Amino acid sequence: MNRYLKQQKSLPLLVVIAGLLLGYYILDLGHKKPNNHDKYKKSQQRAMRTVQASILEKGSVVPYWDTSGFVIPAESVKVYSRVSGNISSINPNSFPGGILKKGEWLAKLETIDFELSLKSEQALLEQAEANLSLVQVDQILAKEELLLLNNNGTLNIDESLVLRKPQLTVAEAKISVAKNNVKKAKITLDRSEVIMPFDGKVMSKAVGIGSKVSTNTELFSVINTDVYWLEVKVPHRFLSIFDKYKSVKISQPRLWGEGNDREGHFISILPELDNTDRQVRLLLAIEQPQADIKDQPQVFINDFLNVQLKGKTIDNAWKIKHSWLQTDNTIWVIDSNSTLQKRAVSVLFKGRDFIYVRTEIQDGDMALTEKPGIASIGLPVNVKKALLSKKMIKVDKAVTQIGTIKNKELSNAG
Repeated sequence: MNRYLKQQKSLPLLVVIAGLLLGYYILDLGHKKPNNHDKYKKSQQRAMRTVQASILEKGSVVPYWDTSGFVIPAESVKVYSRVSGNISSINPNSFPGGILKKGEWLAKLETIDFELSLKSEQALLEQAEANLSLVQVDQILAKEELLLLNNNGTLNIDESLVLRKPQLTVAEAKISVAKNNVKKAKITLDRSEVIMPFDGKVMSKAVGIGSKVSTNTELFSVINTDVYWLEVKVPHRFLSIFDKYKSVKISQPRLWGEGNDREGHFISILPELDNTDRQVRLLLAIEQPQADIKDQPQVFINDFLNVQLKGKTIDNAWKIKHSWLQTDNTIWVIDSNSTLQKRAVSVLFKGRDFIYVRTEIQDGDMALTEKPGIASIGLPVNVKKALLSKKMIKVDKAVTQIGTIKNKELSNAG
């Protein structure tokens, strides 16, 4: 009995001791430091982040610059009358938008006054010619008289006066003046017809039948429709690689639809920079802008058109995006060992969408397309496989297209 009581009294003490031992074990387990292998494993898990990458493209590329500008007339003329008078008739096609050929008449002035003036000048010419004939007859008679008088050899006179040479000179001069006055009268009569100076369209008409006009009166405003000009702007840096001999692609998808383009060609570099952004202004030409040609959309004055200018071919260049280029002229790449590396680049041209560079890219390098954030050289990473496969498909298509374009250029050159 006493022994049983002693066992009951010692039982709580054993429970307390067992609890203390269990607590100590748990605390000791929580403070236990991981070994080096566990530390390396966890650091590797933290470093192996998944990143986005892109295949780097290299080859012979044609840089381009996308810009835009307004269409202006190559020739815009205000037509004035070259003589004064009253408008007697107007060409039925001489209305705003009317199309006329070079040499067609726009308007005619009353000609009665000009015709009378021409007849008067012709009469004066006939009179001068008749006067010359009389002087020539007098000269013949004077020669005969002088020949008779000089037989004795005693006369000492000026033969030029006797032979009426001054009178003959005056008569001939009057004929020249009369002929010139006749020509002037004919020209004045011809100028009573207002002529179209070139193939083009009438922009505005400021007169009607019966209008009294002078040489200071504007009659019509016309433009040349054989060619329009297009003024665009480009940055200074593009001029060094701009190819002036390549055709210019002109488009306006909003108005013409996708794929409906026209071609233009370079005219000149304007001498004055743009006042707002200090860019260089170029003048381009669009041939036959108003012609109704199949698959050729019409171009109008003041159209705002998109333009793609082509540069000279750059050989052995890598094409990268602006966001890939770092401030120290390097790019981040993922090498064949799936680690981050930096490659120094030499910028050849910075376009609006891409930068063309030269750099020492190693086999297996892919461009890091996202912001590197906290990164270091040699940091291991994972690349998104699905994204990479899509990029490979796009690159294959791009390479095929570049090869097709290059073959077309070679065939055209041949």
